[in-house]
Amino acid sequence: MKENIDKILYKLLILGTVLMISYGAVDQFIGENNIFKIDKVIFSGCNLIELESIENQFSFIKDKNILSLNVDDIEMKLENYDFIETAKLIKVYPSTIIIDIIEISPIGIYKYNNNNLLVDSNSNGFLCSSNISSSIHVPEIKIQNEINFENIFNTHQYKALKQIHNTNPKLFYQIKNITDINDKILVNTQMSKISFNKAHYILQINHLNKLLMHSDEYQNFNYIKFSHLDIVVNERGSI
Repeated sequence: MKENIDKILYKLLILGTVLMISYGAVDQFIGENNIFKIDKVIFSGCNLIELESIENQFSFIKDKNILSLNVDDIEMKLENYDFIETAKLIKVYPSTIIIDIIEISPIGIYKYNNNNLLVDSNSNGFLCSSNISSSIHVPEIKIQNEINFENIFNTHQYKALKQIHNTNPKLFYQIKNITDINDKILVNTQMSKISFNKAHYILQINHLNKLLMHSDEYQNFNYIKFSHLDIVVNERGSI
């Protein structure tokens, strides 16, 4: 019996020694082998983000070993970066990293005190440089009385713009700006003007969408005005 136990212990000792040597060899191979040392990091999808800035911030990735790189940690850091909605890190063996970035999709911009605030449809706001704001073509949200940017999401302009963005993309991409006067929300498109009542703008937008479904070219209208839930339309060429 004792002889069998001695054999078992001997085998376990041999197995443990082999495992330790193997682990040490693999660890040394991973740590020292230049084949798997990252020498190229490629960023994809950067339009709002300054490419040079994000390259510098994540330059620490270079020279790390691709086999031991913590993908989840880097993706989490990237997604905490302004303008980034999601990020995917892809390993291309033996030594290249591709970082595929999906940025936020802004639906409007609010300008105040020489600041530019981009807003998306999820009530997120991001301050951006004038260079970025001038290169992005989204409707401008105009506020008669200046407000703090965190209150922009409570305005009728933002809510109406979001409703149009979600229900009528074709119309949304024609909007130049959206503002308000008294109890009206005014939408200026490239070719027309649309006036909504603040108390009924969601129903009115839904009615407008149905109206435009029967018109191939809404640019045919000089203006579209709502009075409660009635629609007043002035077509081009009419007196």
